[in-house]
This record gives sequence, structure tokens and C-alpha cells, in this order.
Amino acid sequence: MSEQKENIGELEELTQQSAKLAETYRRIFYKVDPAFVFDLVTRLQQDPTNPKPMYTVEVFTKEGTDPEKSRQHILNTTGSVPAIYDKGTHYVSHLRLNLEILKKLNDIDYVLEVMGDYTGSRASIGPQHDLGDWKKIKDKVTHK
Repeated sequence: MSEQKENIGELEELTQQSAKLAETYRRIFYKVDPAFVFDLVTRLQQDPTNPKPMYTVEVFTKEGTDPEKSRQHILNTTGSVPAIYDKGTHYVSHLRLNLEILKKLNDIDYVLEVMGDYTGSRASIGPQHDLGDWKKIKDKVTHK
């Protein structure tokens, strides 16, 4: 019986630690899909020999933002020229990503959201997300 209580205590501790980690992701990367941050962190930990795995990264900006200024800023930040969609509010790049680059994208003042998908050695297949997708998924999961 005490072993069962110990297992429950470990599971509760795991749940609490996971919640703390998720809160840290949201605090540091407040514009980034938390599942995207988790995926990147996990891949970096699982394969330290690959410090910049390949991702397709989608950046959503405020309406009225100068598309050329945004393209140049994203190029300077990531080293990759983004394709522009949705009347200059949706930028898609295929690049080697690390936490520092992701944080710089997060901190651009006119950026609304950042989402992305691991591609590994495959080529990018272009935009896969719409503005607000990760928040819609979160709301479904939490039933809000």
C-alpha cells in the first residue's frame, strides 16, 4: 500500500513539475506555441550533437506592418529569407533553429504569434498554420 502512495506522490510531483515548466515556457516565449517550444527543447536535449534542428517557422505579424521591413528583420534574425503570405502578415521560413533565435522572434514588437513544425531533413511544405491555431487547440483541450 505504501508503494502505491509513493507512486501517486511521484505522479503528483511530475504533474506539478510539468505545470511549472509550461508556465516558464509561457513566460519566456509568450508569443510562441508552447507545444513548439516543448518540441524544440526536447529535440535539443535528445540530440545535443545537433544544436540547431531544422524547422519550418511561421511568424504572424500585426496588420499594417511593412512586409519588406518584416522580411528583412526575420532574415537578419534567422538567416533565412521568409516567404510572405496573407497580405504581408504571415511569414514562413525553413531554418536551423535554436532557443536564442526563437526568443529573438518572440521579442519582435510587431509579432503576434510564432508557430512551427520540425522538418528534419525534409523540405518545408510551406505554411501549415493560421493565426490563433495553437490557442484554439489549447482552448479545446482545457474546454474553455
